[in-house]
Amino acid sequence: MDLLQMVKIIREFFPEKAVELSETLELLRDTMDDTRQDIKKLLDLLFDQGQHDEMIPHIQLAAAILEYMGRVQEVHAALELEEQVMVENGAEEEPGLPNYQAYAVDSQIVHNLHEDFTYTRPAAFEFNGKRVEVRTWQQMLIKTCEILMTLDRERFINFENDPTMRGRKTKLFSTNPANIRNPHKLQDSELYVETNLSANSMRNLIIKMLQKYNLKPSEFKVFLRADYTSLH
Repeated sequence: MDLLQMVKIIREFFPEKAVELSETLELLRDTMDDTRQDIKKLLDLLFDQGQHDEMIPHIQLAAAILEYMGRVQEVHAALELEEQVMVENGAEEEPGLPNYQAYAVDSQIVHNLHEDFTYTRPAAFEFNGKRVEVRTWQQMLIKTCEILMTLDRERFINFENDPTMRGRKTKLFSTNPANIRNPHKLQDSELYVETNLSANSMRNLIIKMLQKYNLKPSEFKVFLRADYTSLH
């Protein structure tokens, strides 16, 4: 049984665990990437000391971790996709499955950027007088970036070299996708944004971007389509 088949079975028979797995996989990717960064520091030290033979197993380990990170990302993406389908289509007609419509929320209720969005999924956001429909937090982040770029392109491009717009250990914006764990190229730009972030981390990044533009985060409205908090 391959991983994608496993995901499908988990989604079908243990849907409440699939949501928890999705969140856990985000943490796993972060930990694996942190390990690769630690390996990089050790390799630099071994290189400076001339211990080139000692570097080989660590290089192999870093390569293996990167490969598994790709598989983790694949499973996480499958979990996200399956979850969207279940929420949009509903599953109440199949015996033994929870009623996913029960987790749907009023997509007209306004939420703000100071709320906790763990275990939720967005429906849209409203910014600069325009409502934009989205399905994932990643889409919300990307579309917000593209709107801000149209307002002041130079200011946005400068995020790449702004030390306050970096993650803990990696860049959040870069013209080199190799500098980012899960890069997404922004429309009509050579700049990439990190999308391997939790919902609250993307919320925090949106707040920081708005502040850089001297815009009030309180004027950014969020609308949800599902809330799985009761499953946890």
